[in-house]
Amino acid sequence: MLWIERIPEALERYYGQGYYSQQPPIEKISTPPMTWLKKARARHHLGEFTLPGRVMSMLGRQPTHFQWLRPFGLSLSSAILDLGCGTGALLLKLRREGFSNLLGADPFLPKTLHHPSGVTIRAEALEQIPEHFDLIMLHHVLEHMPDQHATMQQLRDHLNPGGGILIRIPVAQSYAHRRFGVHWMAWDAPRHLYLHTVTSLHLLAKGHGFTIFAMHGDARPENLLGCLYAQRDIAQPDWGRHPYPPETHAAFRTLTLRLNATLDGDTACFFLRPS
Repeated sequence: MLWIERIPEALERYYGQGYYSQQPPIEKISTPPMTWLKKARARHHLGEFTLPGRVMSMLGRQPTHFQWLRPFGLSLSSAILDLGCGTGALLLKLRREGFSNLLGADPFLPKTLHHPSGVTIRAEALEQIPEHFDLIMLHHVLEHMPDQHATMQQLRDHLNPGGGILIRIPVAQSYAHRRFGVHWMAWDAPRHLYLHTVTSLHLLAKGHGFTIFAMHGDARPENLLGCLYAQRDIAQPDWGRHPYPPETHAAFRTLTLRLNATLDGDTACFFLRPS
């Protein structure tokens, strides 16, 4: 694995209002019929029952978050913690799908948030939270944690019996890291403190009594495109002024599909349960 030479003091300095996860989310309001349909769709994607094909065609394709949730055997009442969730955009989506027992936590928030839908995002670290959960999600969060071993132990201590952990992280020794080197987007120093390989995450999980029972690549073409911009020293807000041709985007979409299929993409999703 890779790690930063020196973890800076006062990490909160690097997570201000300009950081992407601190942006105010949009609370969408659904009509009662759409709320009922979304709840039914959620139960369908969780495997509780099967909706007719014509109903599913009305509701569109499966949202990505069900790929993360279904392997854990959850229901709409399962207790879910989204750790390091910023202002809670994903939890608000889950609330609209019918999930009722949701909590967010992010120690870099200036204050606790109480969304009108009933979702609370606490300005707290994991060790400050007394509750236990059926699922704890870390979406690109573990790489920001100063003490990897303490984090894994705290995650285990906060699980209900039969609960699990979802970890999504950048992956070192992947194609993008090998090809672009210092221009790989996932360096993101000094926020990214640890960049795991697949092997190192398995070792970390095993050392704390977890089994990784599944994983899949979830890199996006934008990851590779960002590396091209980094090579040209163009910051993300300026990408629109320096567009790449459609052929580049198409080639990166094809390449990303292949990399994810071979677990060589530069981000991946890991599913953990206590051994």
